[in-house]
Amino acid sequence: MKNRVLLIAVVVFALLLSAALLVGCTSDADDAADTTTSEETTVERPAWVEYLVKGDGKTVLIGADTAYPPFEFQADDGVGFQGFDVDLMNAIGEKLNVEFQFKTFDFDGIIAGLAAGTEFDMVVSALTIKPSRYEQVDFGLPYYKDTLGIAALNSSKINSLEEIEAGTRVAVQTGSSAQTWAENNLPEGVKYVTNPDTGTLFQSLQSGDADVLIQDLSVLTEFVSDPVRDAKIVAQIDAGQFFGMAFQRNDKGAAMKADIDRALLGVVADGTYATIFKKWFGVEPTFLPGQATLEDALAVTAGM
Repeated sequence: MKNRVLLIAVVVFALLLSAALLVGCTSDADDAADTTTSEETTVERPAWVEYLVKGDGKTVLIGADTAYPPFEFQADDGVGFQGFDVDLMNAIGEKLNVEFQFKTFDFDGIIAGLAAGTEFDMVVSALTIKPSRYEQVDFGLPYYKDTLGIAALNSSKINSLEEIEAGTRVAVQTGSSAQTWAENNLPEGVKYVTNPDTGTLFQSLQSGDADVLIQDLSVLTEFVSDPVRDAKIVAQIDAGQFFGMAFQRNDKGAAMKADIDRALLGVVADGTYATIFKKWFGVEPTFLPGQATLEDALAVTAGM
């Protein structure tokens, strides 16, 4: 009898011990699963963050002409910047677990500034991809397709491209694709009003110092939409240009380009790009990143 009782006690103890071990293993497995899930939701920052200009291991400085609505311009509260480019880079930053910070820089010297590598890490500034720039810096995927436009005051007698003639005062941004196009296509004798700051060029038109202003159509559309400016678009120029993000021609730049291009395509795939585009331009995009290559963009601007 005692032996039987002893045997039962041993069996019961063994069962209890097994149950305890099973509970412990299950708990450990759950903990491991929680850790895995947590790790999967935290994106590891790219290795190139260790070489960023700011030096904090997470902030990418972007050189830009920050007076260029609707792409990048001062936020309503006066702190930081807003615009299509700003929202797009913030969305890409979420994919890469990095922060993008826009830094004001003269557009005329922005390519040289990037090549120097001491002021900022990349350029996102409605920058047209063209061979002359590609000789100095690298470009990622085309992320926006635009054309040029010509604006004049409502009181102007100029109502078409053909009416621009010798003596016409034409405002263009220094170093821009608009300046290159104008110099290659407008009649001899045109007088150019140049400035690296877009806001100053708008003022030149409104003050009567310039007869017309040539600039990206999207920017001019934003400009003339304000009745106070009393201006109109008199012509569209089908230059078919593409904007691209510019990177340094070195290992850091190549790595940044690869990761940011991949993140850009991710922003397109999940619908975020279209949402941002519609926010700033009021319509669905007719072009999406990934539909044109860098080579396509360079071919379009071969003569610019």
